[in-house]
Parts: sequence; structure tokens; C-alpha cells
Amino acid sequence: MATSRPTRNCPICNDELKDSRVLPCIHSFCLKCLEQYCRDKLPGDDMPCPVCRHEFQIPKNGVAGLTARTHNKEAALSANCEVCSSEQRGVPATVFCVDCSQKLCERCSLPHLKWRGGPHDVRTIYSVSPEHQNGGHYCDQHKERVKIYCLDCWTSVCSMCCLESHKAHEFERIDILMEEYTRNIDREIEPVTSHIESFRGAATQTEAERGTFFSSVQALEQEIKNKGEKMKESLPHLIDFQVGELLHKLRSVKSAAEEEVKSRVDAVQLAVTEMEKFRARSLELKSKVSLGDIKQTVSDVHDRANELLQTHAIPAEYHAPSYTFTPVNIDEFLRDDRHFIGHVDKVEDPGRSTACSH
Repeated sequence: MATSRPTRNCPICNDELKDSRVLPCIHSFCLKCLEQYCRDKLPGDDMPCPVCRHEFQIPKNGVAGLTARTHNKEAALSANCEVCSSEQRGVPATVFCVDCSQKLCERCSLPHLKWRGGPHDVRTIYSVSPEHQNGGHYCDQHKERVKIYCLDCWTSVCSMCCLESHKAHEFERIDILMEEYTRNIDREIEPVTSHIESFRGAATQTEAERGTFFSSVQALEQEIKNKGEKMKESLPHLIDFQVGELLHKLRSVKSAAEEEVKSRVDAVQLAVTEMEKFRARSLELKSKVSLGDIKQTVSDVHDRANELLQTHAIPAEYHAPSYTFTPVNIDEFLRDDRHFIGHVDKVEDPGRSTACSH
């Protein structure tokens, strides 16, 4: 039985894609939306993608010359069974017999699964490319099943065409080629997926360090206050001033650390978001791309994957800054009236890095 699929929307108008065009960064948009977006530009001009800002060049014949994406959903919704439908009564087709090149309803597909010579290859109508559904699965010249793809001509051919017109060309069986290109897409996605997990780990580690740091700051605050209360017994006026000064310094370093952690977490989350969008889009293309687009699609996925991996390197482990409170005794107070409570000092550790790699 055919299964429903989620609606794919244009990022510009937020409606379902219509006459879509795909950019080199593999983001797709309605043709009319792209024409409006590029209305003030000329062919040959560079434009940033409305989603990821990756630049693309407007073709000679305008944005209409960008790669068009074909989708099976609209065609499948309007397809009727080629066996039991008539002019008076249309029966929706739900499956496609690859061996017979026929669109069938569920009832008419049952005999194809029980032929004496073996069951036919019956698939859901969504999973079959438009050229196969529209009768392009047989060679018009030789009336033979098209099972081979000529890599030199970028076209599907039958075995007789290979012998007559393409014998000096490089070719491969269509099913093997599709499996190879699908594996290529999986390979391009794999390092990005690994990066996503690494970035998530970095975000978790950073949050843990932040919690440890704030706990230590809270402990230092209490220590300073306790020291101040003791000093107040003999130096009430100067103690209040010194405590306030130290607490102000501690709050300043706390605020600076919070800004640093927020900046790092934001950068990590942005990287995860971009890579997850790329992975989801690539997986969607893998199941929907037509044969005519597959080679270009793999190249687009490869380029975008490399760009993401170069832009978002796995960040170094984050370590929050460390501070300690050093109280002074009464003798130090008598020698230096500026620091009679103590000191807030950063614990230096050259081996710890607080920078996020990009």
C-alpha cells in the first residue's frame, strides 16, 4: 500500500513547492519565489541562498535554468490503474509493476505477485521515478526493457542500444548504479553525522563546566562574606568597602565567563542545526531523486558536506576559568590597608584552552 509523505515547503513562501528549482547547496525553492528574490539581478550575477547564504550564479536564461527537481507525489495522486480504470470510472493506482511497466490498484496487482514464472517487481507508486511511471522503462526503438545507463551520454538505454550505438561507451546496470549513488550519499552524510555527535558532546561538556564554575564562585562568595564578618568585629568601616570591592570583581569574572560560555554554546548549536538540516535534506533527496538528477545530486551533496566539515571543525574541550580566594591575616592588613580581606585570583593552567575552534 502507498504511504503518505510529509509535504515539502518552500523556505520563502512556506507553501508546498511548485515548479521547484534546487541550488548548488541543495536547498529547493518555488521557481516564482526565486524569480522574485532575484528580480533585480542579471544572468551571471552571484546571489546568496536565502537559507544558508551559500552563493550561486544565476544561469544565462535566468533562475528557470537552475536544476529542476521532479517529485513523484503529484503524479502519483492523479495516476489511475491501467487495468481496471475506464473513461467512466477511474480507479486510483497505488503500486507500479516494474516488469510490466504498469500502474495498478491493489486488487489488480495481486496476480503480478503470483505469476508461475516468479513474482514481479511490484513497488509503491511513490518509490518509482517519473520516467518509469510514464512508460520510459522500455526502449522506443527496440521495445526492450531499459536496464542500462550510459555514463558517457547520461541516458538510459536497452541492451540492443548498447550494442548498436553505445558499445564504445562506459555503461552500467541501472539498479547497480542507483545502489552505488545511494551509497555515495550515505558516505557523504556519515562524517557530518559524526560531527553532530561531537558537537553535542562539546555542548554537554561546556554546560557541565559552567555548572562547576558557578558552584565554585558561589562557594568563594560565601568564603569572602565569612571572612568579612570576622573582620567587622575590629574593622567595621573598611571591611564593608573591601568586601564590596572583592564581590564586584568576582561578579565581573562570572559575567565574563557566562558570555564566553553562551558564545561557545551558540556556535556549537548553530553548527549542529546546519548539519542536521543538511543530513535530513540529503536523506530526503536519496529517496526522491530521479535518475536524470542523481549524478548532479551526489556532486551537490558532496560539495555541501565538505563545506560544512571545513566550516565547522570539532571544538576543543572547554575548561572554565578557575579562581581562588586567599584571605590575609591581621599582620598583612596592618602592612597593606588596601587588601585586608583577601584576594580573588585566577588559577592559571597553560594546558587548558577556552577557545572554540572554527
